[in-house]
Amino acid sequence: MDEGTLYDAVRATATPELSEGAAITFKLEASDTEEFLNTVELPSTSEDNTATITATDLDAAIKDLYGKAPDARDIYLRATYYIVDGTTSSMMPTPAVLGPITVTPVGPVIEEAYYLVGDLNGWALGALDETHQFSHSGADVYEDPIFSILVNGMEGNFKIVPKSANENSDWSAVLGNTVSDGNTELEGVLLADGGAMRVEQPGWVRVTINMMEGTYTIELIGEMNLNLYVPGGHQGWSPETAPSLYNRNFDFKYEGYVYFTEGDEYKFTSTPSWNPPDYGDGGEEGVLAVGGGNLKASETGYYRLIVDLSGSPFTYTAEKTEWGLIGDATPGGWDTSTPMEYDPDTELWTVTTPLEAKSFKFRANDGWDINVGGNLNNLVNNGDNIQVAEAGTYLITLDLSDPTAYRATMVKQ
Repeated sequence: MDEGTLYDAVRATATPELSEGAAITFKLEASDTEEFLNTVELPSTSEDNTATITATDLDAAIKDLYGKAPDARDIYLRATYYIVDGTTSSMMPTPAVLGPITVTPVGPVIEEAYYLVGDLNGWALGALDETHQFSHSGADVYEDPIFSILVNGMEGNFKIVPKSANENSDWSAVLGNTVSDGNTELEGVLLADGGAMRVEQPGWVRVTINMMEGTYTIELIGEMNLNLYVPGGHQGWSPETAPSLYNRNFDFKYEGYVYFTEGDEYKFTSTPSWNPPDYGDGGEEGVLAVGGGNLKASETGYYRLIVDLSGSPFTYTAEKTEWGLIGDATPGGWDTSTPMEYDPDTELWTVTTPLEAKSFKFRANDGWDINVGGNLNNLVNNGDNIQVAEAGTYLITLDLSDPTAYRATMVKQ
């Protein structure tokens, strides 16, 4: 349907009781149920005893009720009607309820996973795995259609593979660009069976795709350390086996979690060795210096460490954290955290608690400054609420030991 074309939604076909010059006008609402428990206003224009709507407004109403996925949906219309006679408007007591009608919202098909295929992995369509899978927030893909991947050393040609194309080894569904094979432009439009994109610069590259818009961007980052290591008294001063921090956004800002006992000293190293540079006490609170002295944990606990090497001076923070659950799925609702316990041997936070079939997140220190949510296999700071599919008692674990991907598990007891 043409987005701007008007379509008749409701028409009064017989109006024997209207006086000369009087007319009927309508106010329309749409709902996903006949009981109209959830409604949205459907803009309309009343003329000649008829209410007309546009395809654009109907599409928006469907998406408000059901989300943006292009699936066939049943909706009901409720028409409240008024008799207008001169300057007087009288609302009739009983609205008309129509439906259901089946409508499919406008939108592309967005799959739950996408992969890179190309010179970097031998064009191995059908055998692609998490190694070259785009990351995603874990939200509904129609609410968050952005996928991204960071790759080191991907010089050469590549394309983008939807999950179904990988499963079916279907080259016709693999996405390329609309310009040419070997296109080196850093942004463009995706096209099934289009030409390959090409990267010629060595080092790290970030590829981002917007599957609602059907576009891609390529960010050439170059050489950069992804990790900083945290050797110290907590693990025998061995950089080779030290916990690490991760530069998730390629902005020279590193984050991770380390367990210290009171008085433990530590430093940051740029490699899993004592090869320079290393970073330590810069002589002022929160300031680092290359080759600086040892840093010290003031008390025993599980610390969130953030190092910022993006400017001058280099800085760091070390904040002790106590983790818990928060949300309407938890006993404390959105007001009170359900505390978790930390085991230094397993490096896990755990709690066994009843949950309702609602949602929750993880947060630290009974506040919102530090919280994670989203996909249980890749939790992110300030991520989306985590849905509980079925009410019950659950053993929940939170694992923040791997800074490249924070994870959690939920096991119903």
